[in-house]
Parts: sequence; structure tokens; C-alpha cells
Amino acid sequence: MFRFFENLVNPYQPYDAPPNPPQRLFPFMWSFLRPFKKVFIVLGIFSFITAGIEIFLIGYLGRVVDLLTVSEPGEGFWQAYGTELLLAAVFILLFRPIIQAIDTFLQNNTLLPNIGTIVRYRAHRHVLSQSVSWYEDDFAGRIANRIMQTPPAMGEAVFQIFDALSFATAYLIGAAILLMQADPRLALPLIVWVLLYAALVYWMVQRVGPASQKSSDARSQVTGRVVDSYTNIHSVKMFDHHDAEMDFATESIEFARETFKREMRLYTLMDLGLVTLNGMLVIGVVGWAVWLWSIDSANIGVVAAAAALTLRLNGMSGWIMWATTTFFRELGVIREGMETIAAPIDLIDAKDAKVLEFEKGKIEFDKVHHQYGRKTGGVKDLSLVVQPGEKIGLVGQSGAGKSTLIKLLLRFYDIESGAIHIDGQDISQVTQASLRSQLGVVQQDNSLLHRSVRDNILFGRPDASNDDLAKAIKAAHVDDFID
Repeated sequence: MFRFFENLVNPYQPYDAPPNPPQRLFPFMWSFLRPFKKVFIVLGIFSFITAGIEIFLIGYLGRVVDLLTVSEPGEGFWQAYGTELLLAAVFILLFRPIIQAIDTFLQNNTLLPNIGTIVRYRAHRHVLSQSVSWYEDDFAGRIANRIMQTPPAMGEAVFQIFDALSFATAYLIGAAILLMQADPRLALPLIVWVLLYAALVYWMVQRVGPASQKSSDARSQVTGRVVDSYTNIHSVKMFDHHDAEMDFATESIEFARETFKREMRLYTLMDLGLVTLNGMLVIGVVGWAVWLWSIDSANIGVVAAAAALTLRLNGMSGWIMWATTTFFRELGVIREGMETIAAPIDLIDAKDAKVLEFEKGKIEFDKVHHQYGRKTGGVKDLSLVVQPGEKIGLVGQSGAGKSTLIKLLLRFYDIESGAIHIDGQDISQVTQASLRSQLGVVQQDNSLLHRSVRDNILFGRPDASNDDLAKAIKAAHVDDFID
């Protein structure tokens, strides 16, 4: 049963990955949620059915009270109403749990695990496709934090739509219908309460979204600064910058605390307003029902149903308000995450890019100009031809453009003007994967992935055989060390 619902949507299904994701919130969310379209329709129907059953049970409670009021104890009561009560019991014990179970399975086992997975999978794939320069302009920790916190935020937002918002909408409509059937005047205080409640929700929504986005951005800044210190711990220790790094992190930690304090003040005000409104609801509906009963305009069952309904709404109102504010708070988190996940990919393959056809390895730099958008540094109008088999040494002071030249050859950046050719092929017109697969680079900074030694050695050629692996280890004279 669990597997059936868990496998209704495959989060790894093929999809078109556009280099420019939607920049508006809901189109951005829908680009991830489209595979759940049919599930949303079914879940929406079951949410309304579940709310309708709740209203029906409250209304039926009023009928039971009326039956007890007009009947005498004894077998006559069961003879008259036994079949009806038995059918109601069967409905409550059998059919209601089935409907509720389907609703719960769809929410807990179809939506929540798969929405987070599909967002995290596709977001990570998109971010991995970004250029080197894009990564150099941001904290690795902040990027990772947004990749991690956006998927659960989107899952929670969708969950609240079906678990609370659609259910609450159906419940309020059903409550109004139930009260109007008993006595149209009973619906008036409920309508007034709904309007005031909606005003409070609107007031909260206008403030919670922006406050949540600021709070989320502040948390990402903390993560970015902390991870930056950890990543460069050798430099921190070497130059004894412990206190300076603590001050750098504490500044962002305090800023995160201040933004979170302002966010939580809103929830305190919400709770105070909600308590006041709920008191008005109980007095308005129950008090009026009692008054109608006192002038013989309503029976005792109406009073009982009105009391049960308002007490249920009284309990639900906090949950609905919290669900609504949670929904918009999570939208704020998603907006903050969009700054990373929805960032356009600025370095992509040409539309008709071909696979690089390697022949001899002749490299030509033709009037190459790249200064990172500045007026100094980088490479300026450089022309150079490297013949096959030729060894070239680049000598120059720091910032002269030595590393830049290699990065341009790898097409980590698109040159500002000029052209680079390999065996007569413009590297801007071939696929990045085929280009880099033909280039071997020993970087000036060492890099070790947090994986096995084997994985690190094979990183440049994952398809190498065990014999190739053994030869490489021996050639590097690290076989004793690895053993």
C-alpha cells in the first residue's frame, strides 16, 4: 500500500531543463510541481469530501440530540431509529476511515517525499551547470543552504494547501450552509467572523512573507560565512584569525537573530488577535442559538450543533491561521532560494554545438581579450599558437593572466573578444563536455573530494580499468602509502 502511493510520481523522470528558469514565484514552483497535477486534482477532491464529512457529523450530532429530546428511553427508540443509527455507525467506522486514509496517503506518502526530492534533484542539477565565475561570486555555504532549505519549504507549502487551506475553505462553506439550514440568522455571526478573520490573515500575509524571506536570507548568510571559515581553516589557523572569524560570523548570527525576532513578533500579534476573534465567534453563534431557542425559534439540536461547530472552528482557527502563515512563510523561503536556483545559466553550449573532433592538438589563441569586465588584469589581445607536441611555459607576475588563459581554454569563461581554436575548431561552437574530456589539467591548488582514494584517483577518468588504476598508482609512487 505504501509503495503504491510512494511510486505514483517518479521524481527522477526525464524533463526539459531550461537554462533560464521562470523568475516569478508561482511559475517557478509549477515548473517543479507539474508532474503532480493529477495527484493535486484527486487530493483536492478528497480534501473537500473530508471537510464535508466533518460538517455532516456535526449536523448529525444535532439530529441525535433532537431524537433523544423527543423520544422516551426504551426499545421503542431503537425500533424507530436503530437502523438509521447503525448505518451512521457503519459510515463512521468504515467509509470515513477509508476516505481519510486515501487523503492521508496522498499527502504523507505521495506529496511530501517526492516534492522535496524532485526540487532538490533538479535544483542541484541546475546549479551544477552554472559556470565557474558564478560560483566565484557567492558563498558555497549559502548556495548549499538554499539547495537544502528550498525543497522542504516547497513541500510544506503544498502540504498546507491541501491539509489546511482547501480543507478550511470547504469547512467554512459547509458550516455556513449547515447554520443557514437550521436558521439563516445563525450564519450572520459566522460571516462577520470570517470577514474579520480574513482581514487578520491578510494583515499577517502582507508581513510574514517579506519577514520570512529576510530571515531565511539571514540564515543563509550565517551558513555561508561559517562554511567559508571551515573551508579555509588552514589560512585561518596560519594567520591566527580565530577572533576575526568569530567577529565576522557573530555579526551575521546577530543579524539573523534580529530578523527572526521581528518575524516572531508578528506571530505573537496574530495569536492575540485570534483569541479575541474566537471569543466573538463563540458568543456570537452559540449565544444567538440559545436566544433563538429561548424564543422558541430553534430546537435544542440546533443549539448543540451550533455549539459543536463553533468549538470546532475555535480549535481549527489557530491551526488554519498557522497553516496560512506557514504557507506564506515558506513562500518567502522559496523566494530566497530562487536567487540561487532560478539564476539563469550564463555559459551554455551553442545551439548547434558539435562534439570536438581531436586530431593532433593544435591550439590557437587569436586576439583573445578577457578582463572579467574590468579594465585591468586578465588577458588582452593575446595571439598564440601551440603546435602539437610543443611544450610552452607561461611566465609572468601575479594577475598577468596565466591562470586565466588556461580557464579560457577550458571555457570556464566566455572570452570577451577574439577566438580560441583546437585543430581548427572554435571551442565556443563545440560542447563543453567534449572539450574538457580532451584536456588534462593539474591544478595549482590540490583538491580532494570527501570520498574514497579510489574515487579521487578515478575522478579524471571514471571508466579506467583496474589495471590502469594500478599503473597510475605505481607511476605516482603512492602504492605503499595507499596500502
